[in-house]
Amino acid sequence: MSTIDKKDEHAELLNALISRQSLLSTNRMQYIVYAAALATQNKKVLQTIQHLVGDITIINRKDIHHAVVRMAATNTYDMAMHQIDLTCNTSNAMQLAPLKELDVEDITSYYYACIAACLVNKGYSCLNNHISLLRSCNESDDSINMALRLAASVLTMCQSSFNTDYFLDNTLI
Repeated sequence: MSTIDKKDEHAELLNALISRQSLLSTNRMQYIVYAAALATQNKKVLQTIQHLVGDITIINRKDIHHAVVRMAATNTYDMAMHQIDLTCNTSNAMQLAPLKELDVEDITSYYYACIAACLVNKGYSCLNNHISLLRSCNESDDSINMALRLAASVLTMCQSSFNTDYFLDNTLI
């Protein structure tokens, strides 16, 4: 006998995780889940996230946008550079504006958004750097672990959404 997940089961799991956690402020939790949802490029999950955690200010949206877009560039580039041997200077190779020029409202929340995007992008070398930055902001390993769990929960929602749309509810091609 096969068991098919209900469409909202994974949203309920994320909601339960959010409700039980006390390590992260609402603002930081929102940065994490919005960044993870944006990095997956899944509109349905992004809408679910908005419903679960509420809308955010335009300033917060800009911060999260910067984190996700910058991680899309740096995660991909850094992963490539770790696999090939080029004799060139790669310091700021993407020529991104320095962080201080972005007017990020909450730098710690920004770093949390970065680790969420890194997790989605599998940019693990960048992930380690941003975890070090969070530690330098006096964030605990337990808080960082909760951020990783929240981002992983969003990834679960995305995978379930895809499976439902293209595997469970349709015939295979």
